[in-house]
Amino acid sequence: MATMPAPLLLLLLLAVIHTSSTPLHVPTAPPRPLPPRQFHTPTVEIAPGVQMPMLGLGTWQYNSSTAGAAAAVALGLGYELIDTALGYGNQQGIGAALRASRRPRTSYFLTSKIPGGLNATATTAALELCLQQLGLEYVDLMLVHFPADWGLRNTGTAQRVEQWRAMEAFVAAGKARAIGVSHYCKRHLQDLMPVTTRPIAVNQVQFHVGMGQAGPNATDDKAFCEAHGITYASFSPLCGPCGTTELINGPLVTSIGARHGKTGAQVSLRWQVQQGIPVIPKSQSPKHLKDNLDLFDWALTDAEMQALSAAVSPAVAGDGQGNSGDCAVP
Repeated sequence: MATMPAPLLLLLLLAVIHTSSTPLHVPTAPPRPLPPRQFHTPTVEIAPGVQMPMLGLGTWQYNSSTAGAAAAVALGLGYELIDTALGYGNQQGIGAALRASRRPRTSYFLTSKIPGGLNATATTAALELCLQQLGLEYVDLMLVHFPADWGLRNTGTAQRVEQWRAMEAFVAAGKARAIGVSHYCKRHLQDLMPVTTRPIAVNQVQFHVGMGQAGPNATDDKAFCEAHGITYASFSPLCGPCGTTELINGPLVTSIGARHGKTGAQVSLRWQVQQGIPVIPKSQSPKHLKDNLDLFDWALTDAEMQALSAAVSPAVAGDGQGNSGDCAVP
């Protein structure tokens, strides 16, 4: 795992020592208008007027050099979404790849994340640091990475609301087109919903083949998001944290793939996008990156979708409860 950058340590320290909540005024005016997007990948509308590509490049556990190299290859192949985070420590490499690509800003979608558990002041500082590291004037989607700080010291409804209000101010300033969360369970979302003035655009969680019937938290959270217009997005769609290649070369996905002339990984990813779930698989391989683009001109049959949804392996990494979010966070 990449070493946490010094500025991020400072931000987390600010969150730890914060002892009071100061209401933050959030302007209600719409953000400044931005040029229309020009995407070729199928998209989903995550907020009014904001289209998000259904496929992107994930960069978790890549250092700045590796992430930049992977992003350069992906952008050259036509990828239109790059996903990163302040905590990944790789945003400078990605920013350099974006500039080197010389692609118009309207031709790609950039998602970043800031740590959870921050007070309003630290949240604003983290948001600005993301833009500085990326070398961008705005991001397309900014997420709160976790429903608390990583040490679970700063958590609870009041903390999540304070941080969300700072996120809304960032949108109002024209520095993000949409905002959302990651690792949130249904009850964490319910903390925010009574006070939001901007939509919770996305909840990015772990979801993959093997979790389609994975207990009430995974299935209830997905249904809850869909019922409230929150795009349910998947990280680790091939279950990298599970320590298995079952969703790449396992018998279920490869046997289905053989019928379509596709790889097991393509089947695993297609199962998600066919449900309207955006995916961000990561790879440094030009071949695999190219294969991942080939998800949208074919379809799984109803029987194949049902078989994949009924799979109980690989189980979700983590607490063994089948959680798509981190439901143990208070």
